[in-house]
Amino acid sequence: MEVVLLTFLSGFALVGIVFTILYLISSYKSRFPDNGIKLILYIPSNSASKLEGLVRQIYYEEIPKKFMTDGKLYLMVSPQDNETMEILDKLKKMYPIEVLPEQVSYCMITREKYVND
Repeated sequence: MEVVLLTFLSGFALVGIVFTILYLISSYKSRFPDNGIKLILYIPSNSASKLEGLVRQIYYEEIPKKFMTDGKLYLMVSPQDNETMEILDKLKKMYPIEVLPEQVSYCMITREKYVND
């Protein structure tokens, strides 16, 4: 009877040790802290149909974490595009998203040439 009791308690002790090790591994912070890098996307007008899938895919694949950003997705959207703003309001409740004011100038890289508008 004592052997069964000791085996039973040893099993619980082993499970406790395994869960403690898993907890310590999962709480270990990455050696890549937030370096102040921001992930900014410019969303053209009338692209609301693809916006939700794009944002979900970015967070599903953990793109902000892989680029060592602050974890937020910054979007530049035209405030006149009401459909896009409604979708963004819904997505803000699920993901860390910040809408930036629309900029007049930006830099786009196309075919190794810089195009400034």
